[in-house]
Amino acid sequence: MKPAFPVPRDPVTGVMPREEFQVIIGLPFGEAVKAIRKYDPLWGRITGEKIRWRVTFKRQVWEEGYAIIEAATEKEAEKLADKITDAQISWDVSDDIGDIEIESIEPKS
Repeated sequence: MKPAFPVPRDPVTGVMPREEFQVIIGLPFGEAVKAIRKYDPLWGRITGEKIRWRVTFKRQVWEEGYAIIEAATEKEAEKLADKITDAQISWDVSDDIGDIEIESIEPKS
């Protein structure tokens, strides 16, 4: 999955700025791991180790709107309906909910 925005990559330190890399080198091991995982939450983990993930979902919810229009013919009513604003419509949320899709999955740091 691609990140939501382009992340500049250094050829040596990856997504971590070189200045931060220099600081991390001097940290004790436990502190260094925490600092590195700010940039790469999967760094140093064993295969199969479970971590928390933030999953974003989206779904489409259908709404049905109603408005009262006074017109002499159906054609005239349709023309008037085309000019109605959202604020002039009474909206009801339908029980028909669309499919749920996964929007993104990112490690939760």
